[in-house]
Amino acid sequence: MTWVWTPLLITGTALLAYTLARVLAGGLVPGPSGAGVPGRSRRERTEDTAPADGSSARRILDERYASGELSTEEYEERRAVLAGREEES
Repeated sequence: MTWVWTPLLITGTALLAYTLARVLAGGLVPGPSGAGVPGRSRRERTEDTAPADGSSARRILDERYASGELSTEEYEERRAVLAGREEES
């Protein structure tokens, strides 16, 4: 039975050492979405990188319409509201 646990112990130790080396060397570099930053939620990452011109709101609206969450009437109504808000800015 020792022959099963020995390779598992060696593999686990190697993975732990690799992970520790990556973390200490700064291997957790955030990508475009801020992934890999401990302690930050997706909403916080999005708010930090969201443009102020409302294009992110339009993109989200388009995505929700494409996925079927919104009817055509709801989509057009909300798009008109966003267009009015962008003109005021």
